[in-house]
Amino acid sequence: MKTAKYEFLVKALSPIHHGGDEKTGSETLLRRMKFLVNGEVMDIPIISGNAVRGYLRRLLMEDFVYQIGYLEIHNYFLYHSLFSGGVLETREASEVGVLNLELRRKIREFLPPVSLLGFAYKNQVVDGKMKVSHLLPCCEELTSYLPQAFLPLTSPSVFELLDFTFGTRKDEREMEGGENPVQMKYDYEVFCPGTVFYLRIDLMDTNEVEESCFGRMIELWRERPFIAGRSSAGEGRVEIVGEVPSSELYLAFLKERKEEIWEVMRELDR
Repeated sequence: MKTAKYEFLVKALSPIHHGGDEKTGSETLLRRMKFLVNGEVMDIPIISGNAVRGYLRRLLMEDFVYQIGYLEIHNYFLYHSLFSGGVLETREASEVGVLNLELRRKIREFLPPVSLLGFAYKNQVVDGKMKVSHLLPCCEELTSYLPQAFLPLTSPSVFELLDFTFGTRKDEREMEGGENPVQMKYDYEVFCPGTVFYLRIDLMDTNEVEESCFGRMIELWRERPFIAGRSSAGEGRVEIVGEVPSSELYLAFLKERKEEIWEVMRELDR
């Protein structure tokens, strides 16, 4: 069983907000996870691996359909499965529990992004080969959870890496009696620029094309280096540091096997 491990340092170049469910008054806090730190349970702000995986999936799938020229997906559920992972549907009684093994083989062979990330489509499930960790801040509280080689010489407390910022919304509708529109202020917690996160991605039993596909995914992330929310408002910009495989083999595969890839896409897109 082959496992390839890739480790990254992700540095915040602007404030980063990844909200959780918890609020204190009008303030939205960062998502938190409980860690045992020196015998005490602490709520440590993190960025979830699901947020990382979801953003990388959208980048890779958009590039995939562009590279092969398959720019019109007619089946909404196929689009949802490619770009969001999909949901398992209940089909007709005659189809329930029936797995099309030949179709699964074709997906594995000719759709490297799907094989890498997985999806659920109709009553078929393809398990992804890529496992993504949470983005953990390199901080004093998490030194025992992070590889020593990736830790800076001195690690600040995570609470020194946090700040609050605010935004505003204005109700532009015409108010009764000529009153001025209502402007609302909201506050939210962020990681400060300069915060460094550790990210680990494991590839399970991938072939060379799938590993090269992974390299292309990180390449796309470096071209659009954002994470979490509010990137359209100047937040979430990051720098990604870490070695990955070359994307050349994957891009050559898409070009050389385009006809077979289209056949599989058309079979799915019914």
